Amino acid sequence: MGDAQWWQRAVGYQIYPQSFLDTNHDGIGDLAGIQQRIDYLKTLRVDFVWIASFYPSGGVDNGYDVTQYRGVAPQFGTLADFDQLVAALHAADIKVVIDLALNHTSSEHPWFQRALADPTGPYHDYYIWRPTTPDVAPNNWESVFGGSAWTYHEASQAAYLHTFARKQPDLNWENPAVQQEMAAIIQWWADRGVDGFRLDGVTHLKKRADFADVAQPRTGYYQDFAGVTPYLAALKPVLQRNHLLAIGEAGGIDMATAQRWLDPDTGYFDLLLEFDHVHYWEDAEPKLPVAALRENLSKWQLAMADKGWNALFIENHDLPRAVSYYGNPVDYRRRSAKALGLWYLLMKGTPFIYQGQELGLPNAQFDSIADYRDLDSRLYYRQQRAQGVAESKILKQLAAKSRDNARTPFPWNGEAYGGFSDQQPWITPTQLAERVNVERESHDPYSVFTFYRQLIQLKKTVPTLQKGRYELIDTKDDQLYVYRRTYNGDNWLIVVNMSNETATTQEFDLNPSEMIVTNMRIDSASDDTQIQPWEARLYHLRKLE
Repeated sequence: MGDAQWWQRAVGYQIYPQSFLDTNHDGIGDLAGIQQRIDYLKTLRVDFVWIASFYPSGGVDNGYDVTQYRGVAPQFGTLADFDQLVAALHAADIKVVIDLALNHTSSEHPWFQRALADPTGPYHDYYIWRPTTPDVAPNNWESVFGGSAWTYHEASQAAYLHTFARKQPDLNWENPAVQQEMAAIIQWWADRGVDGFRLDGVTHLKKRADFADVAQPRTGYYQDFAGVTPYLAALKPVLQRNHLLAIGEAGGIDMATAQRWLDPDTGYFDLLLEFDHVHYWEDAEPKLPVAALRENLSKWQLAMADKGWNALFIENHDLPRAVSYYGNPVDYRRRSAKALGLWYLLMKGTPFIYQGQELGLPNAQFDSIADYRDLDSRLYYRQQRAQGVAESKILKQLAAKSRDNARTPFPWNGEAYGGFSDQQPWITPTQLAERVNVERESHDPYSVFTFYRQLIQLKKTVPTLQKGRYELIDTKDDQLYVYRRTYNGDNWLIVVNMSNETATTQEFDLNPSEMIVTNMRIDSASDDTQIQPWEARLYHLRKLE
């Protein structure tokens, strides 16, 4: 790999279509809404969009329980709308990446319906079955959403596997017909002009062949990464011959596997979305583990230095808002949102920005379970209540960690519903829409949006910030994240205080240097030795001799 790979010089933007912009007055965002806001994407200077799942679905898991892979859900528009959107994005020099859920379909998908109708037919083997009786699960495997991962079907006298919801049956990737179906689907969308795919759940595809009980019931039966490679190999030809950007969602992956999967000659992906840096605490502890983040992210940076390329992200549709998860949304919302942007975006790799992140949007601040739409959040609420956990405690946990936190309608202006729609949206809008929205942010020289535009411009125009080596400067504290980017003697230093207390810079030398960017209203003559809470600085250092 090298400079010829366009995605190494690109900045991506993830769109969650049902929450982006509603143009047909039903309270749900649509493809036409994305097309209507292409100028906004150009203003932000992004190079490609990743559009989250828009396929027809059973409505169980927000579009990730697909009923038809070659289509558009009516709530989002039509295939003609999609074709027009792709053409318009390409005309604006923005490439298009779409989702493809590989692990499972909806139980309403025609493949599964045929499997139920004819237990001896070919489609039955599209899914994973074990003979059993109604009251006995084949093993102790559990769904990610809780409860047994098996559901019994009377006519088949067997249970089918669902790693996620009961209405999301797992596909049997051991079956070559499944591999061929998915390759054909990729080709079909490539023929419509798609530039790449974010392949959902690739680390879930290989299940234990012996169907034995496992020590970790929710994860232990699908983490055979070596076993996944034949499936990835089956998709590689269609991805390569169409020159498609291949992004793998790879939760739980280890670095050695990541290096193999990202190898430019023998691997399967261009980018991997791994989640090591977003799973440090389960109960939303108030103190950010900065030292652990330094160690983890630096390991990934060094591991991919010569054997792959990192995907950089701190938000997506499955995560809470970064300013609430990492930052301080109460006392330093704007400042910490900027600090987080400078911290992650200038590392080596391709940055992804999730819609609303560039505005510094915090979590949704829902105070009732009735506000939540996410299947996982609702199931968690019911399970915890059944165990006697106080409602206030559950709601506090969901307010911190629920996937719905990032799925609220995108605020375009201060009007009703943030200008997202003229009808009641499908999910409650953020309470901050009146004062945190595109209209206000885009006209404010000190806004998070303006800061992101500045960072993106630097990332795309400074060679060192694109392909320079990453070097951690370990301050051995739990406040500062400091690293250097170097390339051909050119040196840049990133200094971020990721805490609510003042920190000092005595562990490293800032001279001679010039401060190029800061999230504070100060100039380069300010005190270099004191870093204010959530202050972030970018220095251009003197070239090495």
